[in-house]
Amino acid sequence: MMIYAKMKGFLKRDYLIESRYKLNFILNFVNSIFPVVSFFFVSKLINGSDAESLARYGGDYFSFALIGVAFTRFFQLAVDTFSGSIKRAQMAGCLEAILSSQTDSKTVVLFSSIYSFLTAGIQLIFMFLIGTLFLGFDFSNTNSLSLVVSLIISLFAFVSLGIFSAAGTVIYKQGEPIGWVFGAISALIGGAMFPVSIMPGWLQFCSKIIPTTYALDTIRLSVLQGYSIDMMGKELLILLLMSVILFPLSLRTFNWAVEKGKKDGTLMSY
Repeated sequence: MMIYAKMKGFLKRDYLIESRYKLNFILNFVNSIFPVVSFFFVSKLINGSDAESLARYGGDYFSFALIGVAFTRFFQLAVDTFSGSIKRAQMAGCLEAILSSQTDSKTVVLFSSIYSFLTAGIQLIFMFLIGTLFLGFDFSNTNSLSLVVSLIISLFAFVSLGIFSAAGTVIYKQGEPIGWVFGAISALIGGAMFPVSIMPGWLQFCSKIIPTTYALDTIRLSVLQGYSIDMMGKELLILLLMSVILFPLSLRTFNWAVEKGKKDGTLMSY
């Protein structure tokens, strides 16, 4: 019951903060329409050409790109929300008070992200709603179980990166590098807008060490080709190993960053 009460408290706090900026909330949804429509028209140019690299995903570039852009955006929000909540608390001058409360620091960073995850999830659904109702995106081949498993495992990996990012914010303040590196690299080599198979060999190798590549691959195969869990066993196993290693390590890193900030007296600075 105590955990539920704390979760409810964090949700209420973040809702009250966000509800003060109604126009920003609306613009975030409006902004999510533009990449959907843009890639729909780009697909008109690509689908008429030889697209062997898309055959693994059904051959339709719009469907490929919509999943890539929508979920990369969602995963980026998952990474940014943790550091964002820490930055807001730093700027408000209440980070030290929050992290010095009876609530464990790991619980604070996890619960502070719940509201942002909910709004990011609604935006994700909105993007696919636009794609399905107006632009012909097709969910008919979706293997629901595979999709759910892929999403759950993927989220653990990106939540881990987000917690690392929050730890970086506690230590480096404005110069936090993890979120920036993830945002810059994932869209480029993670297969968000084009298949990894068309990249040079050395970039394909680099793509194999980031979770975005496996997350997008399993989600696309689940939705577009109806692959079962067994058919994506290798990709899911790699993603699971990343999550199992990164998640506890990220929590330890954040706890270390908080203790270091308390010791150095830098939690209040930003």
